[in-house]
Amino acid sequence: MITDYEAFVAHLRRTGRLKLLPQVLRELKQAKAQEHRHVAKRETAKEHPSLISGWRSIEGGKLTDHSGKGALVEIYRNVTRS
Repeated sequence: MITDYEAFVAHLRRTGRLKLLPQVLRELKQAKAQEHRHVAKRETAKEHPSLISGWRSIEGGKLTDHSGKGALVEIYRNVTRS
């Protein structure tokens, strides 16, 4: 990750590659978004009433769903699959 942005921009300017700056910015935004996605989160029905009951947890990009909404969706999928 870039720590000194002024030095980085000066380097791009010196080497004649200032046109790369928009692409670098896009890459940094994508890296930040991906890092944000992998932060462990736990949601409960008190925080998100749409879950109906229970909780769901996201850790390392893996969703563990123990909510009433998740159970209803699973029942619906099983019934409509037949």
